[in-house]
Amino acid sequence: MTIMNVDRGAIIIDETGESREEANPASAIMPRATVEQIVERRNEALRRYDEAYDTLTVAQEAISAAVRMSSQAKRSTTSYNYHQEQEQRNFLCNLKIAEADQFKAAARRLTDTDCWSHIIELTDLQRLMDKKAKDELRTQLQTDPPEITVENIYATLQQFMLDADTIFRRGIALCFSTLDRRFRSHDGWKIGSRIILSYAFNEWGSWNYHRSHDDSLRDIERTFLVLDGKDVPPDYAGIVTQVYNGRQGGSGARQSEYENDYFIIRGFKNGNAHVWFKRDDLVEKVNKLLAEYYGEVIPEERAPEDDGGLYTPKTSLAKNYGFFPTPDPAAQTVAADAYLRNSKGAPFRVLEPNAGTGNLARLAVKAGAVVDCIEIQGHLAQTLRDERIYRRVIEADFLAMQPDPNNLYDSIIMNPPFDRERDIDHVMHAMKFLKPDGWLTAIMSAGTEFRETRKSKAFREFMEKKNARYRDLPAGSFTSVGTNVNTLYLRVCNDGRRQSW
Repeated sequence: MTIMNVDRGAIIIDETGESREEANPASAIMPRATVEQIVERRNEALRRYDEAYDTLTVAQEAISAAVRMSSQAKRSTTSYNYHQEQEQRNFLCNLKIAEADQFKAAARRLTDTDCWSHIIELTDLQRLMDKKAKDELRTQLQTDPPEITVENIYATLQQFMLDADTIFRRGIALCFSTLDRRFRSHDGWKIGSRIILSYAFNEWGSWNYHRSHDDSLRDIERTFLVLDGKDVPPDYAGIVTQVYNGRQGGSGARQSEYENDYFIIRGFKNGNAHVWFKRDDLVEKVNKLLAEYYGEVIPEERAPEDDGGLYTPKTSLAKNYGFFPTPDPAAQTVAADAYLRNSKGAPFRVLEPNAGTGNLARLAVKAGAVVDCIEIQGHLAQTLRDERIYRRVIEADFLAMQPDPNNLYDSIIMNPPFDRERDIDHVMHAMKFLKPDGWLTAIMSAGTEFRETRKSKAFREFMEKKNARYRDLPAGSFTSVGTNVNTLYLRVCNDGRRQSW
């Protein structure tokens, strides 16, 4: 959740000058009278801080005069007054005040942070925010909390109401991906009736807090309560507390079993726990919410086509060409790990197929590479040409092209279409354009690591023989360009050499 700074907008004033709360749904969360009272008290506090500063300034001037007079009353430091020098410095330091701007800015920041904290408590937003929203809010309040005004308070509450569904879905996605990496992608399979929590319990038989599976289970149970139409009590712990209490008094590895309305949890001596979901209807709702969050249709309708294996690319074009430009943070992360110069610093010949807006190619040029681009969309290809920094820009369907054996590339850096395993098709085709010792670095769907289709399994086997390595990009890396699908990037050398990461 982001606290809003606005000029006006959340509060609507009619022709008579009276506010119309019914036009602002946020007023249902927090009455206007309460908001105005908070703002009034905040403003009065800042006024008093201003008065206090003026008083402190007068006191500071009086202290300075006293110090000057004291310095005239002594001639020098001797063995008789040397012992109090440090005490005197500390005494005078404690009486010094900051500059006016610094003092008033600190007063404003501290007061507004306290006010926002109070507003969150009054509105009970704390229980409705997922971990990401809470972390973002804490960071904002620690750095520069927006000014407390009636407009800003209502704009923030209203924005939260608009984003509540997205935050709820995101919380579910992050929660399940914490429990099992396969849930990172929600790509090609769905949450079933059981999950396995590795090392849920420590060697003493208690919850393993290094794994935080207990926090994830709390979040899942809260999700089920909401989807089941029930209120979530404050500080609700549910099955987690039941397991904790049940294992109290024992010691060491042991088996156990616990059950409530939503779960059966069976703990084993190896520290693992198996969690069965009892409510198929709620599991189905979770799957639909995950599909909506990732911007896809429900899993059964979007499973990748098992179309014959690794060397049978799809000939049809993806919807909207599968175009999601690489956001700058992701591009910088991937480019930093790509091989764009040789060990002696000589520039590589680099290709970016599916170049799009050139966010990867541009970084390769900046690193000193000689770069060619291939882009199927004419207007994007022309924009790349207009930059005049690339050796060549070819407007073409990359999968329809064949490499020139005499002009292969030292390195390829790419962000291909993700949907329906097209990223695999593009990466496998790109390998043909590499020199025997060339490097490829590609952004791909996180599902590449987990899908059980023939193509995905063959791709993993192929890349394992090549000693390829995968790294996750942060969750939500592509949210800014319109998709929440999680991603990773792969780095591989054509000659199969081993890598340092």
